[in-house]
Amino acid sequence: MSANHIRTNVMFPEDVLAELRKTVPARERSAFIAEATRRQLVMLKQKVAVHETAGAWSREAHPELVGSAGVYTYRNETEQAWTERLHRVAEGGVEYVSSGQ
Repeated sequence: MSANHIRTNVMFPEDVLAELRKTVPARERSAFIAEATRRQLVMLKQKVAVHETAGAWSREAHPELVGSAGVYTYRNETEQAWTERLHRVAEGGVEYVSSGQ
């Protein structure tokens, strides 16, 4: 084990542990559990972010996004802008600009 791994004890429901042992080879279980945990943490963080930002884009503040036509137009304009920027970057015409600038 590498120095940046820490051993821990985790309790599993009996049926889940049996399925894990049946499905994942013994030497791969720690990595499997770590990756599954990592994915669940990402999803949990996304749920928290969605909850915390609920209402940030109200109809009153962004009337251009009301209805499917407005959303479609916004998405197309955004996609086009990113595509154009990607082409400029690929051609070497644009340098990286951090979000703080």
